[in-house]
Amino acid sequence: MNLAYLAAYVRQHGISVRILDYETTPYSDADFLARLNDDTPAVVGVSCMTPTIRNGARICSLAKRFSVDIVTVVGGPHANGVPRLTLQEFRCFDYLVYGEGEATLLELCRRIQDGGSDEHINGLVFRAGDEVVQNPRRALIKDLDTIPFPARDLIEYAPQPGHSVRGFSNKILSTEFFTSRGCPVGCNFCAVQTVFGRTVRFRDPSFIEAEIKELVRDYNFKHFVIADDTFTWKQDRAYALCDILGRYGIEGWNCDTRVNAVTKPLLRAMKDSGCKKVCYGVESGSQRILDLVGKKITVEQVERAVHWAKEAGIKHIEGNFIIGVEPSETIEDFEKTRQLVLSLPWTFVAISLIVPYPGTQVYNTMRSKGMLDDDIDWDDFVMFGKAPKWHTEHFSSRDLLRMQKELTRRFYLNPKYILRELVSIRSWTEANYWFSAGFSYLRWYLGLGGYTSG
Repeated sequence: MNLAYLAAYVRQHGISVRILDYETTPYSDADFLARLNDDTPAVVGVSCMTPTIRNGARICSLAKRFSVDIVTVVGGPHANGVPRLTLQEFRCFDYLVYGEGEATLLELCRRIQDGGSDEHINGLVFRAGDEVVQNPRRALIKDLDTIPFPARDLIEYAPQPGHSVRGFSNKILSTEFFTSRGCPVGCNFCAVQTVFGRTVRFRDPSFIEAEIKELVRDYNFKHFVIADDTFTWKQDRAYALCDILGRYGIEGWNCDTRVNAVTKPLLRAMKDSGCKKVCYGVESGSQRILDLVGKKITVEQVERAVHWAKEAGIKHIEGNFIIGVEPSETIEDFEKTRQLVLSLPWTFVAISLIVPYPGTQVYNTMRSKGMLDDDIDWDDFVMFGKAPKWHTEHFSSRDLLRMQKELTRRFYLNPKYILRELVSIRSWTEANYWFSAGFSYLRWYLGLGGYTSG
């Protein structure tokens, strides 16, 4: 959706654009070169997470080999975390966009088209000879409703394996959409603030309804993934959006939110309007750790919010937890997390390991304390599938991985949990989803492949 927003914004101002989505379309050098040959683009831009930055560099290097005249641009969370270092490390990137990208990318495209200077484009990092120059940060767009709907017509929505979000098969045609941008809390492990700072801005409900109409009428989407960091941050607004979502006959929707941003009546309203899943970011069962990382929630609020969602009849309740989320975490803190995971009626839990993403406070802390391995590479910054190349004060890399697998196993292989979820299956689509999810989990647990299906 971030690429689709960028595409819509520059297209609105007369720039011709195409999206290549190599999350869903198998990548090959030959395919990419063929597309370059067909389109002859002036600019190639890539959006990269930390573990995909080398893939982005590979693509831009290939574009440069195809034509030295192609201008290459990188953006995304990694670029925001370490903007200067990214251009210093990867010579194949001509420019880097940091902060909110729409207006900066448009201004850069116009500069490339019409000539002029890079020095006056806020939000841009570029090279001047052997030096890397970082221009001032661009102010955030005050009115999100001035940004057009994402260019979904440039995305191929062919059925893909796996799930759009835990609990929902990709056989159900779904799409993400945003009703807000940003989060004002500022947890020390979260990279969102590297892009938006500690702010949150909201789209007007009438504008959101216009987008929902388009999604149902033009695309026939059946499920919406509301991708806000905290959907219920403003509860009166959440009620208004529930009223809108309930009017359009979709099969369901889901959202992420905070345990201190819901009430029992609001969760009932969400369920009545089609909410099939709510996901809470919890991170730890230790109040000491929650306070240290800046979550601004309590364990009691976690327990209450889960039970409220269960009583409201929301089908899926997910909790996200992070082992080692604070480098001083002890075995006593972890035992409190284990208790919170195993004692509440979650449908899903995601037990991830702390990943010290560049630009976050926890990255700076762990780096300064020598907790990152000397041979660490950007490819290593993943939550699943690899042994971490870092440790915390009390846990080695091996400890962290063992604790992740043990707690995940204790939750998902609990006979009561398995029986409860089997009894709740109501269709062949659900049965197929749970079979695929279980198979994927076993492959991950046995070290045979990635863990992708919840």
